[in-house]
Amino acid sequence: MCLHLDIVFVADARFEGGTSTALATEIMAAARAGLRTGLLAVKGPLLRRPFPMHPELRRLIDQGITERIDPDMHVQAAMIQIHHPAIIENRPDRRICVGGDVVIIVLHHPLYDAENRRQYNLESVMHHAHGAFGRMPVLAPVSSVVRHSLTYKLPHGAIVLDEDWSNLIDTEEWPRRPDRPVGMPIIIGRHSRPDPLKWPSRGEVLRVYPADGKRYRVRILGAGDYLAEKYAELPRNWDMLPFAWDGIAEFLSTLDFYVYFHDPSWSEAFGRTILEALAVGLVVILPPHFEPLFGDAAVYTISAHVERVISRFTEDTELYRAQGGRARRFVESFHAATLYPERIERVIRRFAATPARTPTSRIIPPLPVRNVLFMSSNGIGVGHVAQQLAIAQRLPPDLKPAFATMSYSMKAAVEAGFQAHFLPHHGMLDATPDDWNNTLAEEVFELVAHVRPTVFAYDATAVFEGVTRALAMYPSVFKIWVRRPLWREEQRVFLQFSHCFDAIIEPGELAQDFDHGPTAAFRKEVLIVPPVLQLDPGERMQREDARLALGISDDATVVAVQLGSGANYDMAEVRRRLIEEVLRRPDTLVLEIRSPIASNMAGSETLGLRHRIVSLFPSYRYSRAFDASISAAGYNAFHEQVLGGIPTLFVPNEANDMDLQVNRARWAELTGHGWLLRRDFDLPLAPRHIERLLDRSERAGVTKRCAAIDWTNGAAIIARYLEDHARMVRTDWDVTKA
Repeated sequence: MCLHLDIVFVADARFEGGTSTALATEIMAAARAGLRTGLLAVKGPLLRRPFPMHPELRRLIDQGITERIDPDMHVQAAMIQIHHPAIIENRPDRRICVGGDVVIIVLHHPLYDAENRRQYNLESVMHHAHGAFGRMPVLAPVSSVVRHSLTYKLPHGAIVLDEDWSNLIDTEEWPRRPDRPVGMPIIIGRHSRPDPLKWPSRGEVLRVYPADGKRYRVRILGAGDYLAEKYAELPRNWDMLPFAWDGIAEFLSTLDFYVYFHDPSWSEAFGRTILEALAVGLVVILPPHFEPLFGDAAVYTISAHVERVISRFTEDTELYRAQGGRARRFVESFHAATLYPERIERVIRRFAATPARTPTSRIIPPLPVRNVLFMSSNGIGVGHVAQQLAIAQRLPPDLKPAFATMSYSMKAAVEAGFQAHFLPHHGMLDATPDDWNNTLAEEVFELVAHVRPTVFAYDATAVFEGVTRALAMYPSVFKIWVRRPLWREEQRVFLQFSHCFDAIIEPGELAQDFDHGPTAAFRKEVLIVPPVLQLDPGERMQREDARLALGISDDATVVAVQLGSGANYDMAEVRRRLIEEVLRRPDTLVLEIRSPIASNMAGSETLGLRHRIVSLFPSYRYSRAFDASISAAGYNAFHEQVLGGIPTLFVPNEANDMDLQVNRARWAELTGHGWLLRRDFDLPLAPRHIERLLDRSERAGVTKRCAAIDWTNGAAIIARYLEDHARMVRTDWDVTKA
């Protein structure tokens, strides 16, 4: 079945700046004009960090305003728009079944920068676009800056659109700034994605953004550590806010002047952020080279005269008001999103070989099913598999998960209804690491060949050579390493395998301030998401239903005990002492929840009539039945207890091959979100700890503090990340050199 659309947008939807914002505006404008569109996402070569899809583009897909296009879908469109030349500089890694009557490459960046350095190979861009979509593309510069960069010899047969493909803006979403006089201090502002090249040189920055705190406040949206690295010392009158996707119009409305200067080596192709400032009616001050783009809508000067210009407009209220009105009218006349349908019609009429066809069928064919292969190491519990189940269970139906693990907790994946494969660790086989890695490489290679995943998600601290060698044979598979924080120093050796993955995702850690391990220095290179839970706290059974299911009376004070499998850290003595202390109170019931992979379940002894040993997975589903808990401080258990508001005494597993559980428990103790007992140091204090745990007012305080934590489940974010990347065309590597 062939899907007929008016426009297919081809873009690296991960761009966080003006390119994605401009694209989102065009998609929305097309929808309002009744045009049917689709978005084919590309993973291009410019972004090396694991950026997610731009949230505005994701929203347009989620709301059905544009269709997600899979490269295997047969699509015919009146127009194909390739947004940004760099995303097609390399040949796509797969055949694309999308064709169009007109192919446009929107040049969002100059061919040559301010220092005359070529930014992309235009001949390759055109050649690969032609090969992918079957027609010679038309080049559409976004501005005169980009157009002038094309004055060098163009590739043979290149056609450049007569009009600029300038950015558009929905003026209804950018209301006029309130008409108020400039006060003191004068508020200067700017916003941009966090990039040092977007800022002026060290020599001129204080001329543009003065440090005089009595006269000026400088508000910056898009600040970060990079500013301190560029300028060493930052003025105290700078209000620095992190980069944000939304709330920009509100930010701009608080300013008196918008001042934008950048590094002399940078060539600004258009200046989306400038257009947004003009749209709200600000007085915008720019360096002179922007004048061909914005005309009399802005004011132009050199950096040394910025304060002089500000004074002129501050002293003349009517001049200030007139300039703001001129800025707004400029946007409404030349950059309003309502102009978009006419632009599309002109281009199709000019370049289409045949008259554009109006789509008739409203049926959208289902997306092809894609496979995702989850792989995890052995561990000593169910944590890695549970975390991957949390992600897998949140994938859409057209993504099919399969599991491969070295853990006996594989049965959790099987019981959840997923295909699962067991890969024994060399420790279980008494094999040498070298021989085992050779065998592992063969097994993983065959497994990938069998499952044929588009995404491979690896969850472990340890990375094995057998895994990386096998994955290297599948360059088109998108490879993700999900690694938890709080590493020990001896685990640093595994960082050498980071380059073997296309993206690294770090599930968030409530105790992040206590993480000074090997991965802490690389947080800028990874995608950090909120803590991951298999179940959201709200998905748990109600207290009455959970107690009924467990056969627990309403009046009992229930303490759940979960101290892990004991496979690598002996908890026998601390378990006995703590349970005995709890049972000293006659109204208590100890519900000991044993690990699903514990080997001695049948032989476990209870310590009294009010001590029950049960096997529950996931036990968190029943946790509203508990009044308190005694638990190890592994990633999953710790975040379940705290985010579930369960008053918990944490007993960290401090084995050398574990993460730094003691740091999590120390955070809980110091912040009032739980208590800490260390096996080798605090056991004589067990009575005091249990007394606090069973104190009703103490428990209420912990529960209240836990409930105040602002949290969303990182599992859903990772699942969306996998969904987006499962259907991306890859141009981030040269397939001719595979």
